[in-house]
Amino acid sequence: MADDSEWLKLPTHEKCVHKTWRARVAGFDEATKLFTSQTDEKSSEFSKYLGLIKKFVTDSNAIAQEKALDAVLAFVENAAVAGKSVGEVVSGIVSKCLNSSRAKTKEKAIEILMVYIEIEKQEIVLEELLKGLSDKQPKIVAACTLTLRNAISTFGNKIIPLKPVIKQLQRLFDHREKVVREEAKLLVIEMYRWVREAIKPQLTKLKPVQLTELEGEFANLETGKPKQTWFLRSQQDLKAKAEEKQAAGENIEDDDEEEVEVVDPYELMSAVEILSKLPKDFYDKIEAKKWQERKEALDVVKKLTENPKIQPGDFGDFIRVIIKVVGKDTNVMLVTQAARILEDLAKGLRKNFQPYARQCVKTILEKFKEKEVSVVSALRDAIDAVCITTTIEAVSEDCVTSLENKNPQIKAETALVLARSFTRCTPATLPKKLLKKLCTPLVKTMSDTVPDVREASYQALGTAMKVVTEKNMAPYLGDVDSIKEAKIKEYYDKAELLNMKVKATAPSAPASAPVPKPVTKKPNERPQTAGSSRPGTAGNNKKPAGAKPKGGKKPTDFTVAEERILSDEAVEEKAAHLLTAESLTQLASANWKERLASMEMFSEVIKAKAKEEIEAQVVVRVLNRKPGLKDTSFRVMKIRLDLLAYVAQNSVLTNTSVNFVLTDMVHGIINAKNGSGIKECLSLFAEATSLEHISQQVINAAFLRKSPQCRSESINWLTQAVLEFGCKVNVKFVSEKLEIALTSKNVALRTSALTLIGVLYMYMGPQLRALFEGEEKAALLQQIDQEIEKIKDEEPPAPSRGLKANQPQTSDKEEPDKDLLYVRRGGRVYGLKWDLLQNAIQSVWSPDGDTDPSV
Repeated sequence: MADDSEWLKLPTHEKCVHKTWRARVAGFDEATKLFTSQTDEKSSEFSKYLGLIKKFVTDSNAIAQEKALDAVLAFVENAAVAGKSVGEVVSGIVSKCLNSSRAKTKEKAIEILMVYIEIEKQEIVLEELLKGLSDKQPKIVAACTLTLRNAISTFGNKIIPLKPVIKQLQRLFDHREKVVREEAKLLVIEMYRWVREAIKPQLTKLKPVQLTELEGEFANLETGKPKQTWFLRSQQDLKAKAEEKQAAGENIEDDDEEEVEVVDPYELMSAVEILSKLPKDFYDKIEAKKWQERKEALDVVKKLTENPKIQPGDFGDFIRVIIKVVGKDTNVMLVTQAARILEDLAKGLRKNFQPYARQCVKTILEKFKEKEVSVVSALRDAIDAVCITTTIEAVSEDCVTSLENKNPQIKAETALVLARSFTRCTPATLPKKLLKKLCTPLVKTMSDTVPDVREASYQALGTAMKVVTEKNMAPYLGDVDSIKEAKIKEYYDKAELLNMKVKATAPSAPASAPVPKPVTKKPNERPQTAGSSRPGTAGNNKKPAGAKPKGGKKPTDFTVAEERILSDEAVEEKAAHLLTAESLTQLASANWKERLASMEMFSEVIKAKAKEEIEAQVVVRVLNRKPGLKDTSFRVMKIRLDLLAYVAQNSVLTNTSVNFVLTDMVHGIINAKNGSGIKECLSLFAEATSLEHISQQVINAAFLRKSPQCRSESINWLTQAVLEFGCKVNVKFVSEKLEIALTSKNVALRTSALTLIGVLYMYMGPQLRALFEGEEKAALLQQIDQEIEKIKDEEPPAPSRGLKANQPQTSDKEEPDKDLLYVRRGGRVYGLKWDLLQNAIQSVWSPDGDTDPSV
């Protein structure tokens, strides 16, 4: 008792280092209470223990050590100086705590490591854990592997880099202890959840049995994207959102994470240095007269360049000799091997290959005169790999020169190279100046006497058209006859762009596309769908012969106004007349208050103008300046949306203008505070232009994203729009997207899709269901039938919204049109123009062109 009374009088920090373990236990308890009671993270009490905290985790007494870990955890969670202790504390935990036989000690130790990651010391924690993987004690190795798995599972691969962990996998799978190998397997499975197929190339050196086991585990994993559940201190806003969604019972990804990121396997690989491994006599052998010696030199190099990731270096001399073999060597076998080496180098170096790309392209294009199939195939693969490392503009001069070459094979292969390169382009990377430069020789080669050259030219032009749209391509084609135009259009339809996002930002439909007439719904007439309009029918300004005007007057047809895209300089000049330079700058300010003030001023200026003075495109593009419709301030965003709504109602708004903002509006449609405002804006846009165009752009943009909430809200908007405007949408296009929605695992998305199908059924009847037959599972068709059953006797409402101007007015006392074919469904009679019947069935109800006998 005398001894007890002695240490009981000591201050807490002295108890924590007392030689008696009971004193230390008491000290650790007091320290825990002290740390948790501090209201200021910068309290001097924390600094007092900074030098002692590292000794806590290495306590020799198991009971005292467990209490010490409680104190350390409280210290790390509450102290601002905790980061200074991370190195020694984590090292002590790895060596003295993770091998403990006490489960609670190990759990608390791992939790401390997680909190160190939370305070953004993940690099040091990861470094110490990786050191632990080399420890002689299997318990420590297994525990470190377990901790790495927990860290990746809770924080994700963006915070815990996988590349250094992957380097240790071979060691873990070869460990003599089964517990370590099992933990290694679980670690790989966890990494696969985050990066999927990207990790597989790193597992090729494992034993076949191990690979088979892993493949089986991979197949059993859920397909959904894993979510971060433990957040850094700098990510507390994401944490709050996650907790809010969890409290609401939602299971929808945050807007920042809704795009499922595809991890490039290249990023997880370790670069291999190959220049120092070149044979000393390589440069001599490659110049040898005997082809066998040159082949021997190339074979050695080929094995080196087969590494998927090559360490950058000075490859100038090396690539020059390989290019010389490609361009000058007479042995086709060596040319093929050299081309394969260039391909490997381009793939292994990627952007670091760019300095050598142009010379390679020039040489390969000239070598396309070679007729040997194996050589041409190798050259194609090589030039495709090289072109990825650079820009199409950088090699455009060489391509234009090759298109003017006298050799038809060189011209044909050059055109095909351009066609393949165009598939990787976007409108931004294929500007007008470059497009004109490349199209001019391609238009000439369309008239070449050799069929292969003509076909390759058609393919290149058709693919370019897919990138920039028909409207923007038209000026560069000149007076192309109908046959050539049809061939270009054929390849335009076939082209598949690798960067699919260009679809969401593509300019508006060509001016030649037919615009459907607005139809005023009468009591016995089914509203017309937009998809039933075809050239020469609904879009024609003339009535069929013999038809009588309704109400004694012929309705005025309308067209949606179109306009050219203003240059950035023109927009800047016009914007300068609206706002001062300072206000324009503040529109993009990082300070939301400055953005708010300038936006309020801009709104007042526009609303003070007469309707005819408002230039919609200028206003829209100024509003779309970064951050544009991705503004994080809901107040500023509300003003942006209000002004867009005002412009839609008080100016001439065109498809050209609305296309600038539609994609960003769709991305923000799930915003809790401004989502309803965005939907109203979209409806006003539809009134100003056409529901067909707006709906197609909105649904297309929504389905380019992988957020089920974005897709669901976009479909909900379209459902309401159809009820308000009538069925003036491209039903075939919408049905294709609904098929995708019906296969989603998200309940809300499936429900939205079914609701829209029900609304469309009111307008189209049984023909709508035929669009889904043979495509969906029986269970989904059953759901569609159940939805149809609910509304089969309901009548579609009369349209309450439409074009804001030039709306045809019809009398309520119109006489029935004798040119209408009346079709009965149930108790209703629907009217349809005789000359539109077949077109409507073919273009909307029956894509394959077969008419339905029941109609």
